[in-house]
Amino acid sequence: MIKNKIYKITSPEISEIKKEMIHDPSLFLVELDGEKIHTWEEYIVQIERKFEFPTTCIDSMDRYLDWIRDLDWVEKDSFVIVIYNYNDFLSSELELKNKIINGFKDTILPFWEEEVERVVVVVEGKAKSFKVYLVE
Repeated sequence: MIKNKIYKITSPEISEIKKEMIHDPSLFLVELDGEKIHTWEEYIVQIERKFEFPTTCIDSMDRYLDWIRDLDWVEKDSFVIVIYNYNDFLSSELELKNKIINGFKDTILPFWEEEVERVVVVVEGKAKSFKVYLVE
């Protein structure tokens, strides 16, 4: 069974993990620099661009949660988001930071871990690995 998770790690640890990731053609890697993300708009623009969302989510966290639980246009078996400089990520918007991280923990990761198999019926839903690395 797939176990999706959020990891808090160090820069040297993510460097080692990335060495393995680059050899996995089934993995979709999204890297974000927390030093450059201070607002919802800065976060969602990066996510939209890197995941190539079909529509914008600037005005809707619900739409963001819908698209990130769809991703049928990304033909990969696993997803990884790395947020570097996590301490700086949304450092002046702590409520939003918690909302985004809790969105992963409570909604996105459980969906890809098993809910997708029950919910997606038009095309067969398939559980996928989805990991988030918060790099200190």
